[in-house]
Amino acid sequence: MPTAEKQASVLPSPAKNVTAIPSMDKKHTTIPSNGFSVQYEEIWHDGQRLRPGVWLHSTWDSKLGEQSTHEWICGPLEVEAITRSLQSTDYGRLISFINLDGQERKWAMPNLLLAGKSDSILGTLLTMGLDVSYEHRTKVTAFIAGQRPSARVIAATETGWHGDKLFIMPRQNIGEGQAVYQSEDATQDDYRVGGTLHGWQSSIGSMCAGNPLLLLSICTSLAGPILFHVQMKGGGFHLVGDSSTGKTIATIAGASVWGHGEKFLRTWLATGNGLEGIANERNDTILALDEIGEADAREVGAVVYALANGTGKTRATRSGSAKKTKRWRIMLFSTGELGLGAFMAEGGQRIRAGQEIRLLDISAYRTHGAWDNLHGMEDGRRFSDAIRKGSMTHYGHAGPEFVRRLIESEEFCHLPDLLEKFRDQYPCCSGQESRAAERFALVAMTGELAISFGILPLPAGAAREAMRELFASWRAVRGEGPSENRKVLDSISNFIARHAETRFQSAAVGSPAVRDRAGLWEEAADGSRLYLFNRSGLEEAAKGYDLGRVVRALDSVGAIAKREPGKNQAQKRLPEGGKDRFYWINPELLSRPD
Repeated sequence: MPTAEKQASVLPSPAKNVTAIPSMDKKHTTIPSNGFSVQYEEIWHDGQRLRPGVWLHSTWDSKLGEQSTHEWICGPLEVEAITRSLQSTDYGRLISFINLDGQERKWAMPNLLLAGKSDSILGTLLTMGLDVSYEHRTKVTAFIAGQRPSARVIAATETGWHGDKLFIMPRQNIGEGQAVYQSEDATQDDYRVGGTLHGWQSSIGSMCAGNPLLLLSICTSLAGPILFHVQMKGGGFHLVGDSSTGKTIATIAGASVWGHGEKFLRTWLATGNGLEGIANERNDTILALDEIGEADAREVGAVVYALANGTGKTRATRSGSAKKTKRWRIMLFSTGELGLGAFMAEGGQRIRAGQEIRLLDISAYRTHGAWDNLHGMEDGRRFSDAIRKGSMTHYGHAGPEFVRRLIESEEFCHLPDLLEKFRDQYPCCSGQESRAAERFALVAMTGELAISFGILPLPAGAAREAMRELFASWRAVRGEGPSENRKVLDSISNFIARHAETRFQSAAVGSPAVRDRAGLWEEAADGSRLYLFNRSGLEEAAKGYDLGRVVRALDSVGAIAKREPGKNQAQKRLPEGGKDRFYWINPELLSRPD
């Protein structure tokens, strides 16, 4: 009877275009009677030529004696290590293989994929170039599942910071520490590299001089890695302007910091779930979204909240327990022909101050479309074309280099203190303005760091001054004071303008009744009108806000003309007899700056 393991003889010359995986010391592995083996060189066994790859060997007894078969499954493939997170969860396998071009490829594959059909695993491996036998393709996953290497590797399930000094990207790690990026699809990697950093600086970085919106896009993109170290949540900016002004080109330029300008850019034409997945893949970098008009106006407000807050929806498993929630920290940069509030209004939604502050509307109307300085070019179109070309030729260098220089810099351990110094340069009169100012300060600080690192070829102070200018413009358009106060007051003022003659009845005794009465009106001593809202009328006029919030807004401008001690209302005799309490509002004060 033959021995359990048969000896293999190595041919003098291996197959061409196949190289050994560096981590493997052996040129071939022992061939079992039953089971898999991996061959990295062409060998002869039992009179059969075995080419490089994974083989399945089977031996059985028959009437003719012992029989055996050897089935080629796929090209050379090895499970190098078991992967897991620092919390001993998210287990997986680190796979390496030689693809059809003789190149070594690696994939940290989540074990979760082994729970389903083999299609998702095979699809990724085939896309990466693994040579697979179509007849035996399902056995590839069986081989992977059966491997038990002793080595262990820490897995990062999202890009970005993995500890204080290690920044994880799909194709590279920056800083100190060891970990691998683990994902369900190794082919979905937008962090591509093309051209050179010097080429990017010449074609895009230097063009930021005199162009605040271009500088805003670049610095916002670079600011993503700072969020973790200053303990800030995400948020961003929304460029508002007509079509063909250059706002999309500015966004593409920002996207080129981390990858191919046009391919790294995404659009708002996506489901909330889809945007959550992209945000998770872009953790600690930038999510650039073009044309908000393609989104669902009824849902975009909730999406803005989620993207800025960094937490996805909680979903249930089949058993009813909660699935693991996706989390991220990202900067947002968006474009649209309408501002966020105006777009939401089209869908019948009222923008909240929290949404408005998380995604700040920035006007894209500058001297030449979105540009101020054309750097000697004939017009804005040619300048936009040059930026577009640069973002598709030289890309993916500035972001990683910024992280590398940041870790090495003296400022790395003092970023919160440095941010506070920048923050002090933005005077504010409300908490909402303060939150907006903090984001402008973050972007300004990032820009000045990039200048000091030699990444942005601009003079010191350029980013600081550009962000202060944009903040002043944003503040002037928005107006001072809490945003929700102004929205409440405007809603009440607009309600009076629409319904003053039809839904408010004269307070004079015996005056004609009105339909759906929202309140009364009476003349003040100076001849102006006071509008006395009943409770339901005021709730309708300021729909979406509770009465306590409405009263605070009215008090901010002194618009409540009369009230009883300890109350917000005062009694008034009804035209038909009897009494009721009303909110006495002076409409002339509703438009006063709060």
